[in-house]
Amino acid sequence: MKHNEILGLVGDNGAGKSTLIKIISGALGKDEGEIYFEGKNVKINNPKDAQKFGIETVYQNLNLVDTLDPTTNIFLGREIIYGGILKFFHFVNNKQMFKKTEKLMNKLSINFDLKKPLLEYSGGQRQAVAIGKATYWNSKIIILDEPTASLGVNESRKALKLIKTLKEKSNISVIIISHNLQHLFSVVDRIMVLRRGKNVTVQNIHEVTSTDIIKYITGAEEVIERV
Repeated sequence: MKHNEILGLVGDNGAGKSTLIKIISGALGKDEGEIYFEGKNVKINNPKDAQKFGIETVYQNLNLVDTLDPTTNIFLGREIIYGGILKFFHFVNNKQMFKKTEKLMNKLSINFDLKKPLLEYSGGQRQAVAIGKATYWNSKIIILDEPTASLGVNESRKALKLIKTLKEKSNISVIIISHNLQHLFSVVDRIMVLRRGKNVTVQNIHEVTSTDIIKYITGAEEVIERV
């Protein structure tokens, strides 16, 4: 993919979307082929390798802890510890983490109370926290797995707006896996189609229609090549 773009990834069930994403994120080892990142051939053997390159994944289940607030979720496992002699006692600097969370959310134009446990938030707000968490750690690529699948119309609209904000304000590239072509066409720059484990085509969103994409997905013979 290109720097600072939003790329849609589509394909029928079993096309290889989830497998590809798991390989990129380090959750699954590849059987063959090469991975190139910023022009270099790299090895991604586990999630820590992916994070080292700035690749973060927001799965459909979000991987958040419902009983914790947004700040604690964002810094979970990577807490900020007090400096000086206090760092040897591992005191967590909650105040600093909260300030950094506020700053992050403001940057992404996310505005809601950050002091409640996640179980009290809507699906869209939880999605925003998960995306905010992914962007905080010097991310270069964020992978979103069906980001609007469990959201209503209004919350889906907000989630798509947030994805646009990621590109505009964070200089981050985004890969979106989705079955909702309408949502993809509203935010992506290009769209990649997988079929039977292979990359069928990558199209500029302004040079293709949803009907064309469906034909690529199904393998219809009358598809017109527009690469």
